[in-house]
Amino acid sequence: MAFFKSKKFIVISAIILIIGGLVVYSQYKKANTPIVYDTVKAVVGTIKQTVEATGKIQSANDLSLRFEISGTVGEVKVIEGSVVKANDILMRLKTADLDAAVAQASANLNQRLAGATKEDISYYQSAADLAKASLDQAIADGAHSISSAESAVETAKNNLKLAEGGDNSEIVSNAYENAVGALQSSLSTMDNSLTQADNILGIDNPLANDDIEQYLSIKDTSKLPIANLAYSVAKLNVASARSIIIGLTTQSQRSLIDDSLDKAEIALSSCAQLLINVKDTLVATTPAGSITQAILDSKKTTIETARSAAGTQYNSIISQRQQVSSAKNSYNTYLIAYNRALSDLENTKKSAQSNIDMKDAAYKQAQANLAAKINPPREVDVAAYRAALSQAIANRDKAIMRAPIDGMVTKIYKKKGEFASMSEVALELLSPHFEIDVDIPETDVVKLKLQDTVIVTLDAYGDDVKFSGKVISIDPASTDVQDVVYYKVKVALDDSDREIKSGMTANVTVSTASRDNALYIPFRAVRTNSQNEKFVRVLVKGAPQDTTVKLGLRADDGQVEILEGLKEGDEIILSVQGQ
Repeated sequence: MAFFKSKKFIVISAIILIIGGLVVYSQYKKANTPIVYDTVKAVVGTIKQTVEATGKIQSANDLSLRFEISGTVGEVKVIEGSVVKANDILMRLKTADLDAAVAQASANLNQRLAGATKEDISYYQSAADLAKASLDQAIADGAHSISSAESAVETAKNNLKLAEGGDNSEIVSNAYENAVGALQSSLSTMDNSLTQADNILGIDNPLANDDIEQYLSIKDTSKLPIANLAYSVAKLNVASARSIIIGLTTQSQRSLIDDSLDKAEIALSSCAQLLINVKDTLVATTPAGSITQAILDSKKTTIETARSAAGTQYNSIISQRQQVSSAKNSYNTYLIAYNRALSDLENTKKSAQSNIDMKDAAYKQAQANLAAKINPPREVDVAAYRAALSQAIANRDKAIMRAPIDGMVTKIYKKKGEFASMSEVALELLSPHFEIDVDIPETDVVKLKLQDTVIVTLDAYGDDVKFSGKVISIDPASTDVQDVVYYKVKVALDDSDREIKSGMTANVTVSTASRDNALYIPFRAVRTNSQNEKFVRVLVKGAPQDTTVKLGLRADDGQVEILEGLKEGDEIILSVQGQ
């Protein structure tokens, strides 16, 4: 207790209270401090992309010139000691293939610009007309196929409806009605068979064969008894069938009709056999007396006609029996046929539509081909041809060595007909000018090309005095400096009234690209999201808003061109304070 009342305790407590108060005040102040955005506006203006390097002034002695491509030297335009001006042709490779490529590219461009010939248009018009006719035919064929398939479905549907009800179905009733008609018709055939046989045999009508009786079966006496027995059998079977058939109607019991079919089949079969036996008897008969061969042949014909009629009627009875049986089993058969007809109809529709779609696509393609021939070419259509021509010309120009600066030819290493590779020096040129050798890193060397304009400042004269020059050589071989890849680039200084001495430090600025009226912002304002898209934060009505942008030229002073996503005056957030 004494400790808590001591001065030491009081001092410590006071310190703790002060510190706690400061912490609370700090948090309060931080929480109530307003957010401050560091922003910059998107502006429109001219931006430039340059490559900078530092080197030493050196006197220009021999300038070693190489071809940009390898090939056989076709022409040497100078001799050692020739004084040349910048851009004079010094030497060229054989360019027959390159000239042909230029001519071909030019012809392709001219042909595309000229458009199609009348013959081409006529050909493509014919192709379009043929495709249209093929489409129309496909439509007509499809409609016909579908119509036929629909008719088949309707027929199958009607058959199925007739077969509904099993043994009591309409189709079974029709079959029995047809059977009754056939049975009743068969009676006359049976009677005719017996009559024609008796006219030869004379069993029931003894007077019917008086003219031939004594000559029957003379050549084979066994035929006549067989025929007589067959007559008795047929007569009994016909009588048995007649006793049932004679009273049949369409309303008769179906079991009675079935029995009648059985008896009619037996009767007609025995009638046919009787007539065969009678014919055999006639065959065994010899013409004699008043019976001539013609009369005998006539009787044979009559018997054969009656036998054919009996056979036909027999087949009809068999057919009627089968139709009755089929009718009784017809429902399942017609149901299967109906389902198959439905399936065939669906497949026919799909096949017809598929064929129409294919023909329609071919017709549209033919129309597009025709339109492409008739319509004048768009610039986008010929851009590739123009690019191909420019590329062909550029490739040919690589085979032509021109003087990059004024000077004197001091050494020619390649003669006409010799092979010159890109790595070999073909010619040396003495320049009266000063040059600067600089090392350019690989990230920047791709931006350079020969004859690029160069601005040079010398430490001796300060940054306000500027000299001009051009890139005259880019070494194809790299140089490693502390594990960084560099390329030697040679810059030739233009003539100047200023006194320049070898060894002066030179600061080289190569202008590689520029944009007028470009919209640009600081590159440090650009961010990348998880989809690898570039975006910036725009201050809209006091609140940040993420906006996707498309970048263009990466310019000097940390600026970058904005191609899409922003407009002039947009306020871009660089950083945020107060959070």
